[in-house]
Amino acid sequence: MKLLDLELQLLKSISKISLVKGKDIIKNKMISRLNGKKFKNSYNIYGKIKGEKCKEYNPHLRIDLKSGKVILAKCECHEEKYNENINDIIFCEHLSAIVLTFFDKVKKQNKKSNIETIKKTHSKYILNEENNKELLEIDVVLNEVKDKNGNYFETSFFIGDKTKYLVNIKEFIESYINKEDFYIARGLIYCEKKYYFSEKDKKIIEFLEEYLSVCRGKLFDSSIRLFPANIRRFLNIMCEKRIKFKFNYQNYLCDVKTAPLPISFTIKKVRENYIITTKKNFPIPLNKKMNSFLFDRNIYIPPMNQLKIYINFYKDLKKYGKIILQKDIDIRELNKIIETLNNITSEVNIDKEIIDDLDGLINFKFHSINSYTKSIKVKIIREDLELDYAHENINSNIIIKRSRKVRNVESEMNKLRFFYRNGEFIFQGNDDEYYEFLKNGLDKIKQIGMVSNLGEERAFNLFNGSFINYNLKRGNEQHTYLEFSLDDFNRNDLNKMYIAWKDKKSYIKLNDESFVDLEDKDMENFFRIVESLNIDIISADNLYKIDNCKLYYLNEKLNDKRHNVIGREILKEAVDKLENINEEKIVIPINLNATLRGYQVKGYKWLKNLSRLGFGGILADEMGLGKTIQVISFLLSEQNKKSMVITPTSLIYNWADEFKKFAPSLKVGIIHGDLKLRNKTLNNKEKYDVLITTYGTLRNDYLKYKNTESDYLIIDEAQNINNPKAKVTEIVKGLKAKNRFALTGTPVENNLTDLWSLFDFIMPGYLFSKDEFSKRFINNNELSKQELKVMISPYILRRLKKDVIKELPDKIENKFFVEMTENQKKLYKTYIKEIQKKLKEIDNGNNKITLFSYLTRLRQLCLDPSIIVENYDGGSGKINIAKDLIKKAINNNHKILLFSQFTSVLNKICNELKYEQISYLYLDGSTSPKDRIKLVHEFNNNQDIKLFLISLKAGGTGLNLTSADMVIHFDPWWNPAIEDQATDRAHRIGQRNIVQVIKLITKESIEEKILLLQEDKKELIEDVITGELKEDGLVNKMNMEALIELLKL
Repeated sequence: MKLLDLELQLLKSISKISLVKGKDIIKNKMISRLNGKKFKNSYNIYGKIKGEKCKEYNPHLRIDLKSGKVILAKCECHEEKYNENINDIIFCEHLSAIVLTFFDKVKKQNKKSNIETIKKTHSKYILNEENNKELLEIDVVLNEVKDKNGNYFETSFFIGDKTKYLVNIKEFIESYINKEDFYIARGLIYCEKKYYFSEKDKKIIEFLEEYLSVCRGKLFDSSIRLFPANIRRFLNIMCEKRIKFKFNYQNYLCDVKTAPLPISFTIKKVRENYIITTKKNFPIPLNKKMNSFLFDRNIYIPPMNQLKIYINFYKDLKKYGKIILQKDIDIRELNKIIETLNNITSEVNIDKEIIDDLDGLINFKFHSINSYTKSIKVKIIREDLELDYAHENINSNIIIKRSRKVRNVESEMNKLRFFYRNGEFIFQGNDDEYYEFLKNGLDKIKQIGMVSNLGEERAFNLFNGSFINYNLKRGNEQHTYLEFSLDDFNRNDLNKMYIAWKDKKSYIKLNDESFVDLEDKDMENFFRIVESLNIDIISADNLYKIDNCKLYYLNEKLNDKRHNVIGREILKEAVDKLENINEEKIVIPINLNATLRGYQVKGYKWLKNLSRLGFGGILADEMGLGKTIQVISFLLSEQNKKSMVITPTSLIYNWADEFKKFAPSLKVGIIHGDLKLRNKTLNNKEKYDVLITTYGTLRNDYLKYKNTESDYLIIDEAQNINNPKAKVTEIVKGLKAKNRFALTGTPVENNLTDLWSLFDFIMPGYLFSKDEFSKRFINNNELSKQELKVMISPYILRRLKKDVIKELPDKIENKFFVEMTENQKKLYKTYIKEIQKKLKEIDNGNNKITLFSYLTRLRQLCLDPSIIVENYDGGSGKINIAKDLIKKAINNNHKILLFSQFTSVLNKICNELKYEQISYLYLDGSTSPKDRIKLVHEFNNNQDIKLFLISLKAGGTGLNLTSADMVIHFDPWWNPAIEDQATDRAHRIGQRNIVQVIKLITKESIEEKILLLQEDKKELIEDVITGELKEDGLVNKMNMEALIELLKL
């Protein structure tokens, strides 16, 4: 079949769509390889086509040379049908592309060729025109002839098809040249029109033609003589042919091979020497030039580069059986010797010990070749040798092939999801795996070898905080401006990163295929800044206004020199102003009637410095360290300013007395008690330097402060505004003031919302809205809470007695576990069973109030059942123990404070004390502020009164009772901080004795569970300021399950 006919037939079988797509493939130069190969009576066309996403297609077409039909057409893109009928063959675009390309090339190379016989040559497309002739073959016989004048070779030639006949060389060559018929044997006459010779045999005939013209004298009828020096040339013509060979009196049927000798070497380390050996069966040279060999029953014509090296080793190995290298040979010299041997044979066997020694000379270089396909090229570097990492290169070098380091490269790359394909490593994994590679894999590659340009390619960069640039610009006294950028990402990209980080993603992949590491410390730092400074990344203006009160926080976040910050000096100035409280300008008022302790001086200067900068603060010193005197000193130094102090009712006259005592020059107006007196003071408020009122009074009078603005607003026992929903909190925060300060010994009484409420008072908005604060810091991770600590630390000052008053006596705490009386125990168990029965009937939705009532009843039963059960006379274990403790303490000349939350219990104890004729004082919520002061004065100065009964809520704060050296907590409270406040009535400045604290706990009761609850919360209050931040609620924050658990026996 003609070429044109076959092309037309194939094109008819291809759909128009496939043809169009096939032409696009050709146009886009996607065909990377096209080969043709003849096999028996068919011709195969193979193609390789690059597809999308690193996919490759390998279309294959097979044509029957006799019929001209396509018998096979397959491609990875579909399932083919194998059938003789061409109509059943499916032609895709890839098959179409190789058909069009193949026939185009064939027509260009040989337009006159016929498709019926395709010749297998390197040009791939040359067609054989000798399809109608019969093939004759030439067999060669080569014999060694030993002669006294020198050995030589004699060769004869046999021609035929199935049977070969010895021919007269001269006559045959002359007939062949003249194109005459030549009689070979009976029934076989060579005729040029009937027979043809293969290309190999034609070369033999050409050799004989040349030989006949040059060496007629050495030509015999049926053989020619060849001298050993020329045997290589003759054997080259016999290449890839099988000949009969007689050598050294032995007969061989040899393949003549133009190939390196398949020799082998072994290198071993014996003691300190390196020894080279080879097989005992040596190649036999056919001449003195040693350029042709008989080896393993075949004739080899090795390349000259092998011969040049091998001959040097051959002589010594043949003579001595081994070559011993100098024991002090340098490893690099040994490497060169092995490289030399490896250049002439692939069979070099080396001891593992030697391979390990040579491994140190091998290195690798990694570089990107295609960032789109994420492919990496690896080069093997060994001394002055540099090879592409390719399987053929590795297998061709014995040292590289056996190198542990080389084997490890592919293994490590596979672990990183890079797989070897056509000379390069291509990433074949998902986005999570690629992120892991960018985060950790690049470092692993650097451990293996050198990395050249991977960091320059965007696809091989994991962007992190090191790419962020910050720029600070001066604003005014209230604000500073911040500008930032991350490489060349735009604001939309930055916002996407921020959202992904808030969603707790590890990374984000952007539209340009860039990966950003959201777990990176500096990125985390950046996002924390954005979050804490409430920055709207997407805003049109890239210059963000930052409140100066947050510059300390910003400095803490950017303090590390690794951050790229322009304008760092602005932060330094702001921090210096905030921290430099020891300036000579800040002096103690000379008219202060007191000598401040060192830590109190620091507290005074801290207040002064914050007020100068326009910031608020929380003075959170532990109870008993003199917060009041520090504030009075501060207000005295600001005598020309107007100030207002809000206190609990129980402390208003304490404050008045303290002002009178320490700062008599200040005019103080008290707004409390009689309405007329309150109005009078308010109407004349301009006469006073300081106004003092209570939370309760303020609640009644708040409308009268609508047009009043203070320079300084101070709130004492600031936990009174912990509840953001309370009316009093709203009123206090609504007062106008230029600067605000809060005093509290318990800045966090219940949970972190307490802290937010205090900051919402001193600097509204600093800790965001309540909902935003809760979302960021409550029940969040430790990093968020550390973030909170950084934000609040400049504006809270807290000192503990143990840290600042070394001379303060110790406080010794003891727990006394008390047995109930038998009657009390029976009653308690009866109530437990009754409560548990009722619990089963409770709807868990909205019954916390009911549960709290049960809890309160159980607690009261632990104290004295008679306070809730009429006509109970079964006694109280606690009251019995308390009486014993009191008697013993009085006998030992101790003065005692006894606290309880229940006034009904205190009244019961009073009755018992009267019966025992023990003198005591009593204070609860009904005691007026003036009477409180009188009671405190009497207890501290009357040595005959040894006992003071105090309601925990009414007397837990604001009392100075340092004459007492024993404190009894009759019943435990949920929050240990409240108990500590009460204890600090005695354990405070002025105390000279060790204070013994006794906590009475009823055994096998709810009180033991309260004790466990206290332990769980103990760290919260102090850790907010000084340690790890832990969010926790108190009993009113507990869920139903936890409350029910408390009620179990």
